[in-house]
Amino acid sequence: MERLISSYIFDPEMTAGKMISLTGPRQVGKTTFAQKWLESAGSEDTYFNWDDPSLIAEYKKNPLYFRNIIDEKFKGSPVPLVFDEIHKHMEWRNILKGFYDINREKMQLLVTGSARLGYFQKSGDSLVGRYFSYQLFPLGLAEALGDFSYILDDGDIFADANLFAGRAREVKIQEADETLENLLKFGGFPEPFLKGTEKFHRRWQTDYKNLLTKEDVRDLSRIADIKGLETLVEILPTKVGSQLSIPSLSEDLGKRYDTIKNWIDILQGLYLVFTLRPWHKKIARAIKKEKKLYFLDWSLLSEPGVVFENLIAVSLIRMAARMTETGQGNFEIQYIRDREKREVDFILVKDNQPVCLFEAKESDTDISKPGRFFGEKLNIPLYQIVRNAEKVEAFPGNCIVIPASNFLMLTG
Repeated sequence: MERLISSYIFDPEMTAGKMISLTGPRQVGKTTFAQKWLESAGSEDTYFNWDDPSLIAEYKKNPLYFRNIIDEKFKGSPVPLVFDEIHKHMEWRNILKGFYDINREKMQLLVTGSARLGYFQKSGDSLVGRYFSYQLFPLGLAEALGDFSYILDDGDIFADANLFAGRAREVKIQEADETLENLLKFGGFPEPFLKGTEKFHRRWQTDYKNLLTKEDVRDLSRIADIKGLETLVEILPTKVGSQLSIPSLSEDLGKRYDTIKNWIDILQGLYLVFTLRPWHKKIARAIKKEKKLYFLDWSLLSEPGVVFENLIAVSLIRMAARMTETGQGNFEIQYIRDREKREVDFILVKDNQPVCLFEAKESDTDISKPGRFFGEKLNIPLYQIVRNAEKVEAFPGNCIVIPASNFLMLTG
């Protein structure tokens, strides 16, 4: 299955002379993507998994092991090379730094990993300036269908409701609705989605949660109360789409505020959940602090409307990440809520300026009153993404209703 990220991660204008760091949840397809890249380049033998004890032994025996491979294979163009899970080696930063500084002109190095590799990007590190980071997310509708012909390359199109509506009307994919239903049911992680059976999905999901809350948590932190963390993971699906109250969770679990906050930070580091900040500029009496929480695997949820909203949230952060990674600006997905309890699910922000609003609905094609209100306030379009809508419809006030499958084929 081809991933959309393959169309831009190796753009020489962006990544020539840089290490490429690819992070994302466990089992989202990073290793498969890396191996297919090497295969397409005819370089399958330059994949190195640092979980392999024999590789560690070879490197310890000869610290010039990888340099010798590069020298042997270099024929004038950069040698493609993958280091998978190198962050599990105690000295991985120094290994990468030294190897990159000496061989940067002779190779294109892709470093893949999940939780711990993502951590170093968020803190000061000696590798800063030597790499560009990218993220691989669960499958989008376009990836599931293998059709990237409708993907929007320009984030600024969202500011023009007429232009965006026109592009949305162009989308005509017969299998899109059925594939979207399968994504909603089985999630966007490749293995359970491709298997497409409820028995396998349930077993995979149980093992996946256990892997994160036991093995990965111990790898990243010194949490002793694994049972308490597991209880939090069971509670959090009921909080999706609403404001996250850490004091309330603290009371429910009988744990200190700082403990719950730390646990949620760790679950974000493990790519189990993510949070969205509230947008409050130019909004009177806006909520400013409380975040909203979503899961990377929306199939962990049960209520259909919440599952759909969570899928849209993942699709939007995937899109925002792609636009940021391709150098279009600094994009972020946030939400809006004020003290009068008017709320819009999502707002796209570019370089700290609002671009447009998104509202996710199961079947309601009547324009959201809070969406219209905040759209007029900020002078930006509102796109109401409706799972069961039949066609794209434009309404006064820069408001557009878009069928979910049309929208998701545009955003990736």
